[in-house]
Amino acid sequence: MSMPKPMSTLGQYYERRLVAVLTIAGGIAALDTQAVFYIMPFIAPELHLNNSEIGLIGSAVVIGWSIAALVVSWISDRMGRRRPFIIGAFFAFAALSGLSALARSFLQLLAARFLVGLAEGPVIPMSHSLVMAASAPERRGLNMGIVQLLGAQLVGSLAAPIILVWLAGHAGWRTAFLIAAVPGLLSALLLMAAIREPRLAAEGADEAPTALGLRHVLGNRNVRVCIAISTCCVAWYFLLLSFLPLWLTQEEGLSKGTMSVILSLVGAAGVVGAVVVPGLSDRIGRKLAITAFCCLGVLSPLAALIFGHTPLLLGAMFFTGALMVGSFPIFMGTLPQESVSPADGASATAMVLCVSQILGGVAGPAVG
Repeated sequence: MSMPKPMSTLGQYYERRLVAVLTIAGGIAALDTQAVFYIMPFIAPELHLNNSEIGLIGSAVVIGWSIAALVVSWISDRMGRRRPFIIGAFFAFAALSGLSALARSFLQLLAARFLVGLAEGPVIPMSHSLVMAASAPERRGLNMGIVQLLGAQLVGSLAAPIILVWLAGHAGWRTAFLIAAVPGLLSALLLMAAIREPRLAAEGADEAPTALGLRHVLGNRNVRVCIAISTCCVAWYFLLLSFLPLWLTQEEGLSKGTMSVILSLVGAAGVVGAVVVPGLSDRIGRKLAITAFCCLGVLSPLAALIFGHTPLLLGAMFFTGALMVGSFPIFMGTLPQESVSPADGASATAMVLCVSQILGGVAGPAVG
């Protein structure tokens, strides 16, 4: 008769399983969320969209996403539950994500993207809270970086531009949307089988603390600083996603295939950054890691302006600057959640995401 595994071994096994499952689910969610950016050169002519409407469509997901993230996270913290909300989010996402393929006008596509945003909003706050509760302190940054970025960048940013642009060119952009939506249901079923409700008690405490609410979370200095940092970085990211495909194809004369390869470098940099930057933050500190890699981010827009007609130089500089993406999980998840009570963890992440996504993700592309 075999001896039972020590609890520490069982805990490490669940930690690894949780990180793997949430990474896969995050990649599938990102596939549909970012699909509209990559195939916009196919959508815009058919629906007769101008640049302002393109910016608003990119913002619609962000608005719905931000509202749902904040509201659902607040409810989750008050109830002390995580599991039902992240599973429900993926079931809703699976049901709604195919609507974009049915759009026949600007308003219909705008409404479809808003509903997808509502469905996906709780995914990152719930994922971070689950990982925070399950991870050893010395692996929190690395695990949260992998969960937020590795799957999202590998699938949503690296593979999606190439696959979806190819599909849109050969089978139409509506087919590309439908195929991007298929795996959502599988993600929900996988989450049901693999994750369990976390214990939200702080280290050394016998009972989980009571959630203190959004006002208390916003009163935390680290949370406010993270909101400011995240707003700037989200604006950087969405401006590039919204307009770089059009800039490279219309102004610089690159082919759609070359454009898709350049865009996929965001995903390549995100895959590298998902491991390197949060992992470094576990060793050199959160502040230094954020500062160093945000400084690199300036290279990406400069590359588009200076070397947009030279794909090799553009790609090299763009990849280096896009390593900044690796810092996102630190100021969006790890640092805010480490700064508040575990019971307010989802609200802390959601607060940073909500404000920065609306100010940076909505206002940024609209102004751009």
